[in-house]
Amino acid sequence: MDPKKGRIFSLLLFALFGPLLLSGCWERTELNEMAFVLGMGLDKAESGYRVTMQVVIPSAISSQTVGGTGGGGVPVVVSSFTVPTIYDADRQYSLLSSRDIYKGHIRVLVIGEELARAGIAEALDVFKRSREPRNDYYVMVAKDATAEEVLKILTPMDKLPANKLFFAMDKSHKSSARTVAVPLNEFIENLIYVGINPVLTGVEVTGSAKEGENKSSLDKSTPRSTLRYRSVAVFKGDKMIGWLSDHQVVGYNYISDRIVHSSGPVPGNDGMPIVIEALHTSTKRKVKVIDGEPHIYIHVQAECNVEEVESKDNMESEKVITELEKKTEERIIYLMKSAVEQINKDYNVDIMGFGQMIYRAKPQAWAKLQQRKGEDYLKSLPVHYSASVSITRIGVTDKSFIGDIKE
Repeated sequence: MDPKKGRIFSLLLFALFGPLLLSGCWERTELNEMAFVLGMGLDKAESGYRVTMQVVIPSAISSQTVGGTGGGGVPVVVSSFTVPTIYDADRQYSLLSSRDIYKGHIRVLVIGEELARAGIAEALDVFKRSREPRNDYYVMVAKDATAEEVLKILTPMDKLPANKLFFAMDKSHKSSARTVAVPLNEFIENLIYVGINPVLTGVEVTGSAKEGENKSSLDKSTPRSTLRYRSVAVFKGDKMIGWLSDHQVVGYNYISDRIVHSSGPVPGNDGMPIVIEALHTSTKRKVKVIDGEPHIYIHVQAECNVEEVESKDNMESEKVITELEKKTEERIIYLMKSAVEQINKDYNVDIMGFGQMIYRAKPQAWAKLQQRKGEDYLKSLPVHYSASVSITRIGVTDKSFIGDIKE
């Protein structure tokens, strides 16, 4: 055959059969056939689990956004099932819905406190194994509540409650340092890594959980029920064993280099509070072996500003600023040291990851430490703290106007 004709013949064959090779969407599902899960909750049941799914209603969302007017309906539907396995909840959902469940857009996974204390490794296997959802959504523990109660609460400022939980978590750990934003993949890594124990932030229902399910609760300037983050849960293995206080959480975040912004008061020369905010922080952690014993060294460097002054101290005085820097350094060291001591005393778990630091930097020292101390290595592990603070801003005024008020 003539080469030119052969090329033409080949092109014709490709034009005829090429489309058959490219049509690879054999398992495609149309958007209007899918139920998008934004939040999931897991609770302990007598036999198995109580699984809760918060599913968005697309028509309610679109009607609320067009022209800025509200659609009048509830934007999500919440379904709960008591099942022997987590995966069986999908099968149960198919019995009541015409849509296929889709978990690719999950924002939060809420775990009831009772289940968290009983152990959650088996419950999380299906989430880690599934190829559908990403593993970067936040995990949290329902404090003194069930996950089902949390996911049924409607939120006034965010139409989608799961989105509210996601973005509130993202902002709270950056602005207050009193929460810890932990995605699923990080939590599971800390479950299996040597020398570190995981933590999860707690979310609680304030007010009446029953009334929080009703849209009428949102018609008031003060909703009858709200969701808020409070405290951080400590785990030993996959079992929750207790809660941290706010000060312990801040100390933990300094040690773990998780601080984005943090604020707190230090006393002025007259004893009145001056609020200092950390704008930029960096924590350096090192391991040194001294006389055969591993030592942990923690150094925090912070750039701060003055946010509020109730003291009569003059903020333009170099001496006053130097004293404030020293007091802020002492406060940061106190937060870290007291957090470590109290957590070791109450729980004896290494949420700070000191063991992992030793294991990675000095594996032989870690092996010897495990042989001698076992799980009690924290009780005698030397930890050295230091901080360097520079106050670069004092606001638009040097001293408070309070001292100038006429009698």
